[in-house]
This record gives sequence, structure tokens and C-alpha cells, in this order.
Amino acid sequence: MNRYSGAATMWLADGRRFAASAILDKDQGGSWRGTLVFANDDHLPVLVNVREATLQVEGAFGDFIRPDSSDWTVDPRGPFRIRIEGSGTAPF
Repeated sequence: MNRYSGAATMWLADGRRFAASAILDKDQGGSWRGTLVFANDDHLPVLVNVREATLQVEGAFGDFIRPDSSDWTVDPRGPFRIRIEGSGTAPF
């Protein structure tokens, strides 16, 4: 299993992008999943409704889906987090 933990950029289909921290895992079959953490709460209305997007990690890109848009967590003292599942080649 491969793991990535670090900076990432989430790109929406309309060209908007959002900086995130990513914690990602890839199994032996190549399937990947993980958590994206966003520090800027100003984007919360957009991020809550994301269902699919592209993730950029160090110049590589990978598409993902968010199978459950109600999975988000936000804490008044901490960042906004979502869980994702890769829908193509992993970007790490």
C-alpha cells in the first residue's frame, strides 16, 4: 500500500481550485481513497456540495468522487474535512 500525506489542490470542473492537505492511501490493486482537509472556511458553501473533482498532487492529477456529501466534518476550532474515493489513476 502506498500513502501520501501533504499539499494538494482540488480542481472543480468550472476551473475553480482550492488548496488542501491530503491524506491518501492506495492499495495493491491501485484503488485509492483518503481525506482532504481545507483550512479556509470562506469556501465552505462550495466545498459542502462537491460530489466529484480532480486532485492535483505534485503535478500529477487524479479524478475522485465523494460518495457521501453528508460526510463532512467541521469543528469551530479546526478545519473542514471530506472523504474521497479515487475514480481513476492515483495522483501519487
